[in-house]
Amino acid sequence: MVINILNLTRWEWFKSRRRLMPWILLAVAVIIGQIPIWIAYSAFHNDDLQALFSGSINSYSASTEVNGELVTVEMTCVELVEGRMPPELGKFPVDERRELVEDLERFRTESCGGTLAKEEYRTAFVLPSAIEEIFKSSMGLLPILIMILAASVVGSEYGMGTLRTVLTKGTGRWPLLSSKLLLVLLTVAGVLVVLAVTAIAASLIAAVIPPSEEGGFADSGKWSEMVVTFGKALYGLSPYIALSALFAVLTQSSAISIAASLSYYVLELIITPLFRINETLEKLTGFILGGSVNNWMQAAFVEVEVNSEGGFNEQTDLFQSFLVILAYIVVLSTVAFWIFQRRDIAGAKGE
Repeated sequence: MVINILNLTRWEWFKSRRRLMPWILLAVAVIIGQIPIWIAYSAFHNDDLQALFSGSINSYSASTEVNGELVTVEMTCVELVEGRMPPELGKFPVDERRELVEDLERFRTESCGGTLAKEEYRTAFVLPSAIEEIFKSSMGLLPILIMILAASVVGSEYGMGTLRTVLTKGTGRWPLLSSKLLLVLLTVAGVLVVLAVTAIAASLIAAVIPPSEEGGFADSGKWSEMVVTFGKALYGLSPYIALSALFAVLTQSSAISIAASLSYYVLELIITPLFRINETLEKLTGFILGGSVNNWMQAAFVEVEVNSEGGFNEQTDLFQSFLVILAYIVVLSTVAFWIFQRRDIAGAKGE
């Protein structure tokens, strides 16, 4: 049975690789994933861009007269966060200087909360954290691309009318659908590998093009954490494969299943913020597919420790998200297989 599914998966790959859609979806994923890396690189080398991307364009200005000379201190949020004090500050009298420092700290706290330090931008394009960054930045788009791909792989043969022909050759419905889902899962894993390779390439390019920066190009994060992040990303994306496959089997149409999957995805984006208005409803967001995947992926990009300051709760939430995602995968896949086994296969629909 396993060998039969693997052979069918290989055959599905031979068919899918000749189609244009999977390659277009891969190109979109690569392009979208590269954008945050180069935004971070640009912000790291330019204070104005750093302030723009952080949304902190405020500045502080103070003046005093010293020995008949007007001395002015001007500082932006970027300079404050970086701790770059201007030399003019030393010209202020001691008392005024102390008051000025207190005002600057107050201004930094009240007006510069969204400003990131330069080192935080650097981690976005330096290995191996650049791989984490490209996974993280792609998670908003990858579910959409995956649902389109899964709907195309599972539902396209309904429209072409070839599904009935394939089944009459004794392929078996369960092995055929299993091979299609396995192909999509392996394709998603391949996409994540490609994204990791492009992140490595972008980091190498950033290290050699001017202006050069201090430090090596592989001194941020741990490589072992990237492997864990890869596995969590693949697991977090799996229920979207099952969801789109279910719609494809249910509607017997790739186009309708794409529309239904994307509609569900958008509906979740609209409903989830509304649930946060009420504390009772907010608890339900952890059981919605998108909310569970978001919680799961957030935990994939931070280090969770069991301690007395809430780490245990974070790990409990992580385990809950794991179980909720598993439930979605099992339920959606089971229903898809059940429908596929029992429903008659119609002729070509001309999609």
